[in-house]
Amino acid sequence: MTVEQRMIRLLSSEGCGVLPPSEIGRDSKLFDLGFDSLRYMELIVLLEEELGIEVPDGMLEIDSNTTVSELVRVVSRREP
Repeated sequence: MTVEQRMIRLLSSEGCGVLPPSEIGRDSKLFDLGFDSLRYMELIVLLEEELGIEVPDGMLEIDSNTTVSELVRVVSRREP
């Protein structure tokens, strides 16, 4: 499974999100997917556990323009 596929699964109802994976695309904004700061922190914990990475401090903040592809790019650089 690619980093993008894993990320979409974690962002979906199979992880800590509310939408099915089929409704999440690379350009989806996290706010549009129902993520707020609390749900985003749940995602960070899942990422660290599932991928065995430490999420950089710069990625701990979410804003209205944060997209799936941005998260994939940052996580891809961190994956062992």
